[in-house]
Amino acid sequence: MLDEQDLAGWAERLRAEEPRAVAVLCHGSYARGEAEAHSDLDMDVLIEGQPEAEYRSAFAELPGGRLLHVTIATMALEEWLAEFSPPALAEEWSLFLPARQVAWLLWATPEARATLEGHVTLWLAGSPQLQDLLEGAAKVRNAAARGDELGLRLAAQDMAARCPSVLALLNPPVLADTRRAALAAALALPVAPPGYRDDLLVCLGLSGRATTAADIHGAALRLARGTVALLEANLHAARGQVEPGLPEALADGRLKRLLV
Repeated sequence: MLDEQDLAGWAERLRAEEPRAVAVLCHGSYARGEAEAHSDLDMDVLIEGQPEAEYRSAFAELPGGRLLHVTIATMALEEWLAEFSPPALAEEWSLFLPARQVAWLLWATPEARATLEGHVTLWLAGSPQLQDLLEGAAKVRNAAARGDELGLRLAAQDMAARCPSVLALLNPPVLADTRRAALAAALALPVAPPGYRDDLLVCLGLSGRATTAADIHGAALRLARGTVALLEANLHAARGQVEPGLPEALADGRLKRLLV
């Protein structure tokens, strides 16, 4: 593993390799202080103008003979700042739950440091995915009807990945830094349909047991129907949070009918 002096050395190296550099940051496990024996080092180089190559890899020998993989992203300073305005929305890696991407500013010119003030760690707002959840449930049913087990499993994964973001509207706030933390937060949501934890794991393919197409189909529909039923019972939580047209369809029962 690397210490602060090692990270400073990488910042110096990247500055030397990119004359247009105005800032060097690291993100990922090293920025969070959670790096482990086999962690990669994720570096960002912010420059003036557009990069010739956006991504590349480097490698370094560590004590004991282990090879360190360094991923290097190069981007214009303006592109980095653009991710902060308007506020970014959560993505699939966090199951669309509120999240943050922690970064650590290792070096910057005085001008860039002033510009980056408050724009280093990216906070991602939750993104309730009710519309895509409904589409996913329809794909599950279509795949089951045509006997397409692989299609059924893929559709169930996509649909299940969106359930936590909808249920988050009914639960205490959560925040995820990593994909693993997002899964833990999703599984622990206290307000959820009956059997939610097991059904979510089954649909995501993470239950640890053999499952049939019928198992997947049943779990996916229970998740979708249970999530919609909870949201219908707490309609105020959906207004202004889910896609236009869906609160009205919740209120008059059309979404429930859609999943019958």
